[in-house]
Amino acid sequence: MILSEKSELLLKIYSIDYLLKCKIDEVTERKLKLSPLSGKVDMFQIYDPIVAVTYEEKQIQIFPADVANIDNKNGQVEFNRPIMEVQDDRRIFERYPVSLVVSARKKYSNKRLHFIVKNLSMFGMGAISKADLDEEELLDMDLITEKSMFYFSGKIVWKNVLENCFEYGIQLTHFDVATKQAFEVYLENQKTEYLKMILKAR
Repeated sequence: MILSEKSELLLKIYSIDYLLKCKIDEVTERKLKLSPLSGKVDMFQIYDPIVAVTYEEKQIQIFPADVANIDNKNGQVEFNRPIMEVQDDRRIFERYPVSLVVSARKKYSNKRLHFIVKNLSMFGMGAISKADLDEEELLDMDLITEKSMFYFSGKIVWKNVLENCFEYGIQLTHFDVATKQAFEVYLENQKTEYLKMILKAR
């Protein structure tokens, strides 16, 4: 995907329900610096995952990025553009960049935990959270989107320690047939849903 400075990019982030129009101030292979056209940057936090959307010549493309720095004075946000490593599960199941909130709890616990999901596949997700959990921890999760609610069981398979939160790889381990079918449709319709949102971007 070729991005150029001064062109426009749309962002989806979990904290707002619309696509945010941004001007590209600086772009490299691994970095992206944007200015929201609204001038507002207060919806961003460090490490937040976003989905960047471009639409040119009737072609829509989406890619992930993570907030690296917020310049409140100049109304700019800098993002890291991760290089997606291809692991065994990713060769089989496509991973979709997202920016969604998931409510979860440890097995046999009623305490609610909050995760921000940065990518999804049929059988896994990458997420960040302030909750400090162990690898192999079992979770029950509620994923609520604009149109659907999904209930999963999952297991933490890897963990990274970040500056003020934790990054997790979570394997989705159990869901019923109806949920599986609905989830497949949800993932396959990602680009279609973004297309519907483009006209309402602001």
